[in-house]
Amino acid sequence: MLNEAMIFNVAGLLQEGIGATREYDLDGAIQGEDGVSEAVSGDVELLCTQAGVLVRAHLRLVEPETCSRCAAPLTETVKIEFEEEFIATFDAAGHPISGPRDDDAFLIDSRHTLDLTEAVRQYREASREMAPLCRPDCKGLCANCGADLNVGDHACDAETVDNRWAALAALKGNN
Repeated sequence: MLNEAMIFNVAGLLQEGIGATREYDLDGAIQGEDGVSEAVSGDVELLCTQAGVLVRAHLRLVEPETCSRCAAPLTETVKIEFEEEFIATFDAAGHPISGPRDDDAFLIDSRHTLDLTEAVRQYREASREMAPLCRPDCKGLCANCGADLNVGDHACDAETVDNRWAALAALKGNN
């Protein structure tokens, strides 16, 4: 999905030469793998380099998550900071630039547009909380009945033994 807030035309910046800069406030969204839109805000600095444009980004993503212990919905704010060089593929006159190129490099296209969407997505994945929690002291769900242990008193039979362990429980009772 195209996100206009994360696309920058850098033709003028590239024509100004090495050391030229631009600063932008970013306020947009990125679509997650599950199709849910996640708000992105922050600031971006673009610096013209010999090979293209160095992007310095200081961003905040607000994304819906699920608590890893109790499965309650929550909102997580992820801070993303990165510096990435986007490589120019065409010169200011529109001629292709040849030479060795890293296959994993971020590129500036033939219309001199730089799209931050993929870089933000990659850094978001790397910065994402492995096991998000609704609160630090979340008790999770009961292993027997699945009740939310954060809600209050819990009245299920906690001594119920998983039938896969019944033989071991019987041995314990014989000692």
